[in-house]
Amino acid sequence: MKKMMYGLLMSLFIFAAALGFGACAGKTPEPEQIEKVMGGELKGAPDWVTKSCGTYYKAKGTPMLCGVGSAGGSRNVSLMRETAEARARTALARSLQVKVKAMLKDYQATTTGGQDFGTAAADEQNITDVSKQITDMTLTGTELQDTWVSPNGTFYALVAMDVDKFKDSVSKMGNLSDSVRKAVNERADKSFEELDENIDKEQSQ
Repeated sequence: MKKMMYGLLMSLFIFAAALGFGACAGKTPEPEQIEKVMGGELKGAPDWVTKSCGTYYKAKGTPMLCGVGSAGGSRNVSLMRETAEARARTALARSLQVKVKAMLKDYQATTTGGQDFGTAAADEQNITDVSKQITDMTLTGTELQDTWVSPNGTFYALVAMDVDKFKDSVSKMGNLSDSVRKAVNERADKSFEELDENIDKEQSQ
């Protein structure tokens, strides 16, 4: 009987420990934890490297879309810089395309069928195609904001784009209908600001 009780207590203890570990694993690691794991790689790194770049701009009070890229393992500084910047733009493009899709779907939901998107079966593909066009065109408005080189020689790059440059690029896209251009620009401010709301949720978890 004692052995059975002992075994039951041990099982409960292991189960509780596993739950506690899982809860910790679900949280965003602190910069100090990241630094410890990476063995000095991020010593002295700016906030846009150790945290999300959105958090960095939130602290500055400027709604921006941004991306961070890195490159290492080479003595060619120019190559690492170009690679890090290209990867940062790729990261920003992914975020931008998601936001543009959300803008178009919101626009679609407020129209009855609409001339700008085809039949119901083709709407999703049309939204994807238009969002890709807008993303590709507006990426020209991104700028390299900052760079940082880690103690281990990894090059980090931060690129960003503000809402005004985004709307200006969309306004100049002649291949979009007037209604789509207007719809995207009207939703741009809210979409860029929603990044801050998502950051708040991430930080509170």
